[in-house]
Amino acid sequence: MTLARQLMILIVVLVGVLFVGTLAISVQNARAYLDSQLASHAQDAATSLGLSATAHVDSGDQAMVTAMVNAMFHRGDYLLIRFEDLQGAPWLERSVELRLDDVPAWFQRVFTLQPPRRSATMMAGWRQVGRVVVVSHPGLAYRQLWQTAEQMLHLFAIAALLAILVGMLGLRVLLRPLRDVEAQAAAICRREFPVVRKRPLTLELRRVVEAMNGLSARVSRMLDDAETLAAELRRQAYQDPVTGLANRRQFMDVLDHRVADRELLAGGGLLLLQLRDFKAYNQAHGYPAGDRLLAETARALSDALTALPAATPAHLSGADFAVLVENVDAPRLQRLAEDVAAAVAALYGRLGLPSPDVAHVGGSVFCGMDASSWLADADVALREAQRSGANSVVVRQCDAADRAVRSGSAWRKLIEQALGRGDLRLLRQPVLGCADAALLHHEVFVRIPDPDAPGQDIAAAVLLPMAENAGLAADVDRAVIERVVAGIADGDFASSVAVNISPASLAAAGLLDWLVDYLAAQRDAARRLVLELPEYGAALQLDRLADWTGRLRPLGVEFALDHFGRGFSSFAYLRTARLDYLKVDGSFVRDLHRHDDNRFFLRTIADIAHSLDMRVIAESVESEEDWQALQRLGIDGGRGFWLGRPA
Repeated sequence: MTLARQLMILIVVLVGVLFVGTLAISVQNARAYLDSQLASHAQDAATSLGLSATAHVDSGDQAMVTAMVNAMFHRGDYLLIRFEDLQGAPWLERSVELRLDDVPAWFQRVFTLQPPRRSATMMAGWRQVGRVVVVSHPGLAYRQLWQTAEQMLHLFAIAALLAILVGMLGLRVLLRPLRDVEAQAAAICRREFPVVRKRPLTLELRRVVEAMNGLSARVSRMLDDAETLAAELRRQAYQDPVTGLANRRQFMDVLDHRVADRELLAGGGLLLLQLRDFKAYNQAHGYPAGDRLLAETARALSDALTALPAATPAHLSGADFAVLVENVDAPRLQRLAEDVAAAVAALYGRLGLPSPDVAHVGGSVFCGMDASSWLADADVALREAQRSGANSVVVRQCDAADRAVRSGSAWRKLIEQALGRGDLRLLRQPVLGCADAALLHHEVFVRIPDPDAPGQDIAAAVLLPMAENAGLAADVDRAVIERVVAGIADGDFASSVAVNISPASLAAAGLLDWLVDYLAAQRDAARRLVLELPEYGAALQLDRLADWTGRLRPLGVEFALDHFGRGFSSFAYLRTARLDYLKVDGSFVRDLHRHDDNRFFLRTIADIAHSLDMRVIAESVESEEDWQALQRLGIDGGRGFWLGRPA
């Protein structure tokens, strides 16, 4: 019950008690007054009648006495008139039963009037001849008492109504700051930190508002400090200070992690870029000019990768840059390498470089090798480019037997056929809690059969990029969600299920409307569904993500941010994203027990996420040592081959 309602009930009770008390006192006083009036009236009547009837009683003229009594009694002012002798024996009596039709019987029972009996002695000289007894009729008194009660009731009803109305308006005004504080508390739960500007006049409420404002400001500052600390740590440990790109350590962690996890990388490309004669440029123009050249090269590199937000550019050292591009084929990698070379070559005119031969690019298509072999292959391509001429590009491809032969139209046809036949295969991998290894949920991965390799499947790392290129990502996501919801309804899953959503699906026309209608009819399944989006896709579409969370969260759907920490975007957007899970990229988790910086970074991320009411899940847990390290860092759960393989 609200405070306003409780106060209104208290006001009504107090007004009611006041009315009952006032009515009781007023009626009791009126009744006492009327009792005295009835006694006085009876006494006056007895005295008057005794005096006027004494001579007739003494002479024995009973007819005359009877006429006098009848004349008085018929007026209706008396209950009893009786003449009696000196021994008390009545010889003439008139009486009537008390009946009142215009006064409620319950009122007469509650406020009973007892008309007193009054008498007068009749004297003939010094001799007593009899006694007359009179009891007044209380009808008029009852009517006056009832009218008084009615008038007081009406008066108090009007006064109470006015008091309640004034009280409601007053409470609405006085308690408005509490509604503002309530909205402020709800906003804090939504990871927002507003301040109530208007101070209430009531001292106690003003203190509450000031305390809540202080709490909101302090929590906001704590989060700001934690985010600043995390960003600074990330910058120092994983980011090159000159270019703002990933440093060598971060790049190698990402490369090792992606190569080892075929769910993430089934194909892709690696580019190496080296500025020509950078050492001589530094010596001739000074280190500030050299730093500017590195920064402009990084900017040109990032501009050339705008269409590939999942790419990982890095400054390895000195004049060397690298780019990891996931899930691209050889022709697209060749075009990308040429775009990068052209963007960097344009620095010749912009910076006034001494030679138009600015840099060379070597690339290698992923063919299933380990990270060291892949880097070595790209380095061979870079050396070939340096021997080929100014701003040259060389991309080494896989052998013809390993090279992908499907065109874009072939991929589109293959995916459409698989969707048409419902020929999707789902694998699930458990996500376990760090505290007790309890199952938190399953994460599913999609496959389709490979028509060129009977008995084998095309992994999601290959399928989903091709689906995005063909404009079929939303169709694949819709089919997977339908399969998962059907599996939940059939009891195939013992817990919640996480489904990866393509960033392209956020903007797909009609997909969100369909999903809202579909899950509205599947409320039980909706409450066990977790939708995951990669960080790079969510950070670029925060408005669309807010639309998705705003419409699906009331149905019970939860949301997760996948591969968190790989990019260098600000932590501040986590406050407005309203997510349930933060899944840290496996590049920070692999060999965690050997890296102090990674452990401190994960602990800081966990503190920030928990303050925003988000759970933190570590990806790619591949050893018992890493799992034990995660349990000591406040991480909520993990997923990886050591905890359970996809099945």
